[in-house]
Amino acid sequence: MSLKQFLLLLFTVLGLTGWLTATFNLLPPTVTFYLQFSSATLALLTIGYGALKALYTRIFSMDVLATIAIFASIFSGEYFPATIVALMLIGGEMLEDYAQQKSSKAIQKLVEEQPQTATVLRNGQEIQVKPQTVQIGETVLVKPGAKIPVDGIIQKGTAYINQASITGESLPTEKTIGTPVYSGTTVQQGAIYITTTAVGEESTYGKIISMVKDAKEKKAPIERTADKYAKYFTPLILLIGLTVFALTQDLLRMAAVFIIACPCALILSTPAAIVASIGNAAKQGILIRNGETLEKTSKIDTLIVDKTGTITKGQLEIADIQSFHPKYTPNQILQLAAETEKCSEHPFAKAITKTAQQKGLQIPHPDNFEHHPGLGVCITNNNDGTPIITGNTRLMQKYNVQITPNAQNYLTNHENKNTVILIAKQQTLLGAISLSDQPRENAKHTLTQLKKENGIKQIIMLTGDNKHVTNNIASLCAIDKAIAELMPADKAHKIQTLKNQGSTVAMIGDGINDAPALAQADIGIAMGLSGTEIAIETADIVLVTDDLSNLPKLLKIGKTTMTIIKQNITFALAINIIGIALSSQGLITPLMASIIHESNALIVMANSLRLLKIR
Repeated sequence: MSLKQFLLLLFTVLGLTGWLTATFNLLPPTVTFYLQFSSATLALLTIGYGALKALYTRIFSMDVLATIAIFASIFSGEYFPATIVALMLIGGEMLEDYAQQKSSKAIQKLVEEQPQTATVLRNGQEIQVKPQTVQIGETVLVKPGAKIPVDGIIQKGTAYINQASITGESLPTEKTIGTPVYSGTTVQQGAIYITTTAVGEESTYGKIISMVKDAKEKKAPIERTADKYAKYFTPLILLIGLTVFALTQDLLRMAAVFIIACPCALILSTPAAIVASIGNAAKQGILIRNGETLEKTSKIDTLIVDKTGTITKGQLEIADIQSFHPKYTPNQILQLAAETEKCSEHPFAKAITKTAQQKGLQIPHPDNFEHHPGLGVCITNNNDGTPIITGNTRLMQKYNVQITPNAQNYLTNHENKNTVILIAKQQTLLGAISLSDQPRENAKHTLTQLKKENGIKQIIMLTGDNKHVTNNIASLCAIDKAIAELMPADKAHKIQTLKNQGSTVAMIGDGINDAPALAQADIGIAMGLSGTEIAIETADIVLVTDDLSNLPKLLKIGKTTMTIIKQNITFALAINIIGIALSSQGLITPLMASIIHESNALIVMANSLRLLKIR
């Protein structure tokens, strides 16, 4: 526990105990007085230290205002309000520190997620070494289920590689000799030998870590709304109070000026509204890390969206089943496909067997299961001993299965937007199944609403997936612009370009590959259920239930919060200006000034509490 945290705990306990014992007459008045006075004094010393540091650098910050407020409260005998002012201010700072620690935790998790060992071929032997010690040009062996530890080119072998952590692609990608592979991706099927081209910080995964770190360090702090007023208000009040005393030589008039101008209401105007809004948002499944983030949401005009797992569900589903044979129904085609895929671990197989089970279809255990990497599978039917083939057109050609005109038309119409699996028995093509990662049910409605009702001027999709799939999803979801086949660095660069053009950018994503972009954006938003821990820790806001309809809610809460804050500040300043004018003329005594001052703060609090009811 730091010294500031200890002092916060101490003066809060003293102040609360003093207030409760005074309210219910639990202790003698002298004891309650010392409890409250000690609490207020500790609060003054804690905040005053920050105020002196600010004044030393010629900054009239909220700490300076708060010090004046606490001093004036103590002078007028209002000890518990002095404690509350310090509690709100220091508590807010600690929340900011906590958010910063979470950002550092995200970077640490990125480091922990990278492969820890590499299998290198040296002198004809397989040797386990740390990835950063692998030399450029050395050969690295990666077996099924392992993460690729370096960037390189495949020199031997064929494999299906899950590149979601780098490119965000929804499907594993077939990689063969001569194709590049990236560190941090996972070999799902097959084994490959890689010629190393980059390691450590120069590898793709290493660059992601560096980009997240750099973006977090360079992200400009958001100036709190109340601080903008404090810069001008604080020196003005000091000048007015001293001028009144110089002209009248009346200490009570000066005290009345300082008490009525005591900026408790101004100080509470922002944190009270922020706390109410963050609490309200949390009840609706939106976690906002700090108040500055919430203030920034009111200015968002450009939304960047990831595709896989954000706009789409992030899992393959059957989009269509087509029979090319009069004796086979779509359900029979699905049953045959499920039988062939029952022993496969491929994502295609899981989607097909899951749908068959949901339909109540019987899936017998296949005989003579034969896997063809990059092509499909073949089994022997238990009933009549004939081969059943499920796979792509290359597998059909291998088994001399003729692609009929109807099947060719189907492939032409569907392959640009979906993945098509063909099903054949012996040499006869029976049907096809189209699979895709479908958009979330409310994606189009939500994105349309953001533009019509929430002030978003443009929505751009940035993804590592291929162009055909990306353009199809973009057209289905009314997205203004879609850019495909991007690496993590490309996404972050696109966002920085938009910011340089004057846009205020929010980015929503779910994967490791989105982390640099989430950090680069003005506001990073992560999906809570489907999102990786790294994306969640990097983001400023988390949608706990992956519900995109919470985006309009978030922007509405942000805009309403800023409206309430501005109302609070306007009201607080108006009362202060009128009160200062009357106090300087001797028309308001210190006691009356104290009553007005407390009422001002209560009205601001009550106005802020309206934010708890936003829906």
